Amino acid sequence: MTRITKSLVMIALVAVLAVGATSAVFSDQETISGNTFATGTLELTLNHSAGKPFSVTNAYPGYSTGWEHMDIYNTGSLPFEAYMTLSQTAGDTALWNALKIELKTSGENSDCTDGDGAEGTIYNGLISGFPSHKLVSKLAYWHLANEDDGSGSPADNIRAGWSERVCQRLWLPSSAGNEVQGQSVTFDEIVDAEQDND
Repeated sequence: MTRITKSLVMIALVAVLAVGATSAVFSDQETISGNTFATGTLELTLNHSAGKPFSVTNAYPGYSTGWEHMDIYNTGSLPFEAYMTLSQTAGDTALWNALKIELKTSGENSDCTDGDGAEGTIYNGLISGFPSHKLVSKLAYWHLANEDDGSGSPADNIRAGWSERVCQRLWLPSSAGNEVQGQSVTFDEIVDAEQDND
């Protein structure tokens, strides 16, 4: 390549750069600002009647406690399913295996014993047979956990700001024998709140 050709190429390049640097184009810009992504909270609070935790002494075959209750309050910001587990923590296994428990949800008037239409039995049987991680919040048990008309979705959730009352009684069947005489048993009631999307 000759010097003259090189010079012409250089002049052409400088000219292209100069034109590009001085030419204007239309432009526009829009902004969507303040985007935020935050998570909700799962939080439950348990309130209970004066007779809970159960503290029974001098029971005998055929003895039954009265109805006591606990309220599962949704104090978080997300709806949740409520699950219960009963766990023996100490004491006599024979008594644990003989003891019975009944759980039901209260009705429209928060009373578990008057048989109104909204009462629902959750479990009635041996305490040792209580299913681990039992769902206790569903429309069949409690009419206010979602909507009065049953339109809440999902139907097994307790909405934020709402509660479910679970009533309970313990009894020792008349068939219990001498193997439980003078014995005691201690157990925990565990309530889990779990987020649900279905």
